[in-house]
Amino acid sequence: MKKFLFMMLAIPMVFAACSKDEAEPQPQPTPDPTPNPTLTLTSDAEMSFEANGGNGIITYTLTNPTEGVELTANCEADWISNLTAGDNVVFVVAANEGDARETTITVAYDTLSFDVTVKQAAKAEEPEDKTPKFTLTSEEVMEFGQNEAMGTITFELKNPIQGVNVTAKANVSWISQVTPQAEKIIFAVAANTGEAREGKITAKYGELSFEVTIKQVAYVAPTPVINLDNTVIEVAAEGGAQSIAYSVENAVEGVELTATCEAEWITNLTVANGNITFDVAASEESGMRSTTIVTAYGEVTKEINVSQLPANANPDMNYSNYIITQLEAKTTAADAWNIILYEKDEILGEMYTRISVKLSADNAMYITDGEYSVANGGITLNTSTNNSYSTYRYNGNAQDISDCTVEVTNDLENKTSTIKGTFTVGNTIFSFNYRGTVDGFVYEKIGDDGITSWDEFYIYSQWADTKYIVAKSSGIEMGIYLMKLGGKKSDPLAVGTYPVGEWESTTTRDYCDISSTRINGTLLVSGEFVVEEDAAGYKFTFDVVDENGTNWKGTYVGPITTK
Repeated sequence: MKKFLFMMLAIPMVFAACSKDEAEPQPQPTPDPTPNPTLTLTSDAEMSFEANGGNGIITYTLTNPTEGVELTANCEADWISNLTAGDNVVFVVAANEGDARETTITVAYDTLSFDVTVKQAAKAEEPEDKTPKFTLTSEEVMEFGQNEAMGTITFELKNPIQGVNVTAKANVSWISQVTPQAEKIIFAVAANTGEAREGKITAKYGELSFEVTIKQVAYVAPTPVINLDNTVIEVAAEGGAQSIAYSVENAVEGVELTATCEAEWITNLTVANGNITFDVAASEESGMRSTTIVTAYGEVTKEINVSQLPANANPDMNYSNYIITQLEAKTTAADAWNIILYEKDEILGEMYTRISVKLSADNAMYITDGEYSVANGGITLNTSTNNSYSTYRYNGNAQDISDCTVEVTNDLENKTSTIKGTFTVGNTIFSFNYRGTVDGFVYEKIGDDGITSWDEFYIYSQWADTKYIVAKSSGIEMGIYLMKLGGKKSDPLAVGTYPVGEWESTTTRDYCDISSTRINGTLLVSGEFVVEEDAAGYKFTFDVVDENGTNWKGTYVGPITTK
């Protein structure tokens, strides 16, 4: 029995051994390939938003993602913000203030992508406002002079309501005739005879209104006007009684016309019954004389020019008054001056006559008291070789003066001068008379400290290494040329010492140009200018001598700017 069982167990083992030896080899199985990623848009490819914007969501599916690769979302439009790629792509659309617009959002995963178009509507138009609008378009405050006048207020009315009208009224009686018209309101302002005053005009349209303030200046009496029958009188040498009729416009109660004259040869000056009367004494002068009668009515004045022919007038000569509008004097040498008499011709305009005066002794401050004439050598005339002296109407129809007399009287205490005389041009003898401060005269003696009070002190011009400074003080005028070695036009005024000297081709120093710098028209010969810095700007001191031997010195402290 045991043998049988053993044999039964051995049989399969024999068959198994035979099968193994006879079977052919089998191929190994191939693993399945890795599937590619897929990216699919699952929401709409076009999204629309209203003008007020909002939030947007883009949905998608992504299969077989690749490790390490991220989904991205991009958009170039600046009105798309907070664009984020996650399980969904989300974004924010800004409100639209303009026209309709659109853009594209691109969603990408490696080489895969899809686009979504985003559109946004234009801003909706505001509904038209039909509410009435009543608006003032002219000034809220209107000002008027003292006289009666008409005024106009303008307004704009939008969306008027049928049957409703504009109304307007004033709160004071002196504003009247207040009348609304199409887009304006007209009114009248009465003349003011008292103090300054103020009123208001209120305009209404239904419940809408505006207010305009009306102001009127105080009454001011009109300025009186003096009317004279004649303002220029020429009297014969023998003199005599004269009369001029007058009247006054805008007369003031209690005010009377007066007349005054400083000339001793005008006497018995009277104002009465609409006439100004006076007597003119006989003349013993060799030249024509003239004076002024000043009429006054309160603060208003008017002049009468009276001239008188000379005694023993030459019948072959004409006589005329030279009416001076301005007089100035300039020194030309230690003992020489030019008197410049300005006039204004109706045709030729402003012109001047130059009279050259020769002093008996040096004086660069003013023309000393005395009588100057061609006969005594006090007046220098033009010659055939030099025409820089006495000339009539230099910038008009210039002519030489053939004879001239000048009388000068100075009042140094009051800083005034009287300069009168005659000059002859052709067959005409001109007389002139000036009283007042003479521009160019230095009435006050310069003290030990020199000139310290200035009217003007500035740089008139500049170029390369030169600053041209102009300084003026009570009749003194300085033209100073300061040369700075190596200086430039754009440089500020350089501090330092500038001695008066001549230009040299080998100059190695700063200096004041002796050939150009003048004080009251006279060149300098020695001295120096010193420029220092100061808290106020500059400290400018000088101590110089001119060609006339006059010593000039002074100090200026302050800014020196360019004009």
